[in-house]
Amino acid sequence: MVLDIIKKTLREYNLLNNGDSVLVGLSGGADSVCLTHALWSLKDEFDIKLYTAHINHGIRGEEAKRDELFAENFSKKLGIECFVLNADIPQIAKDTNVSEETAGRNVRYNFFNKLCEKYDINKVATAHNRNDNAETLIMNFMRGSTTNGLCGIPYVRGNIIRPILNVSRDEIEKYCSDNGLEYMTDSTNLTEDYTRNKIRHTLLPYIQKEFNTSFIKTVTENACLIKDDSDYLDGIAEDFYKKHIRNCAVNIEDLNKTDIAIKRRVLRLMLRDIYNSLNDISSTYVADILSLADKSSGRQINLPYGIVAKNEYGKIILEHKKEETQPFEVSINIGETVFISELDKKISVSETDMRNKDGAIYLSCDKTDKIIVRNRRNGDKFQPMGMNGTKKLKEYFIDKKIPKDKRNSVPIIEINGEIAAVGNRIDKRFAFKDKGIKIEFYDN
Repeated sequence: MVLDIIKKTLREYNLLNNGDSVLVGLSGGADSVCLTHALWSLKDEFDIKLYTAHINHGIRGEEAKRDELFAENFSKKLGIECFVLNADIPQIAKDTNVSEETAGRNVRYNFFNKLCEKYDINKVATAHNRNDNAETLIMNFMRGSTTNGLCGIPYVRGNIIRPILNVSRDEIEKYCSDNGLEYMTDSTNLTEDYTRNKIRHTLLPYIQKEFNTSFIKTVTENACLIKDDSDYLDGIAEDFYKKHIRNCAVNIEDLNKTDIAIKRRVLRLMLRDIYNSLNDISSTYVADILSLADKSSGRQINLPYGIVAKNEYGKIILEHKKEETQPFEVSINIGETVFISELDKKISVSETDMRNKDGAIYLSCDKTDKIIVRNRRNGDKFQPMGMNGTKKLKEYFIDKKIPKDKRNSVPIIEINGEIAAVGNRIDKRFAFKDKGIKIEFYDN
């Protein structure tokens, strides 16, 4: 019966093609043993070549070594080549400032990817089953996931396939028993130190006993219905994203023309791009970002891992948090080139009697004049070309919609104690006539 379910899943979701090479994640537990043996039993029918991969996480000491040897011996009995990686997951988690679960997942899939590249393997099969799916759905719901998180574990993602996703844990254990297959039990799965274990050993059995004996089947089937609806809305959001999103920024006016369901999905796509993943990103953050659309320009919120979301002159922008440029002041003479570390740029000043349209700054200046390059100070004023009277620098930045966190990085040219230019905007008192200086900035 289990083989029939697996064959149906393989065909219905087009998980395998003739000639595929498949790497099976073999932990040694009942799920992965069932998956490995089932694919081995079907290898001729589906014309596939099998490999296995086992990771010793360096957490359970002798028990982990026992599992490693079991995976090697089990693979050998089936005539399958087994690849083993030993990793110190607790140390990796500490070094990378992530949970052990996240570190383990990262190491696992990096190992799989390297093996696929080295041995020309095009599919990776993992042993997620129907119970895992139900547990994941409940965890996601409790964490405040969006509907995407309530769609369950996908049958296929990239080169990852899950052939036993429609098989329950009871069916897996019966398959192992019927086929005389031994398997290892991870002692950490029997404790209630982890949220998933509490759901597995306490919550799900209680729901099944008190409310619905078929709860696991019901919740995973409902996830399929949610996924159909979610896929449709995701398609609309993707179209909007391609049309309106540039550099993780969206015009609030454009965003507000869409339905709330699309707004949320668009923001999650932006989060996906800046994080390269949506792992550990709660729907709470999406709601917080969305609230910025109703706030004034300059408002911002901090997100995990050094990301900031802000309302900036009619746009919602996501970006990596940057340190504000520190105050600086540099003296420079005509004919010199000076490096300004705070801007990570070089500035050169040369004498000229010709003004070109080359993007440089041209100012009237004598050889004896004192030239300083600095950033803004309280009370700064200047007289911008094309405008009447004096303008406070703060008001000028606001008019030009220069974000607060970028204002310290705008270079100010000062000649004899007076502001001669703010960025490329020249003070009319220092407008170039028949001779003067040419100022250029270069990336270091």
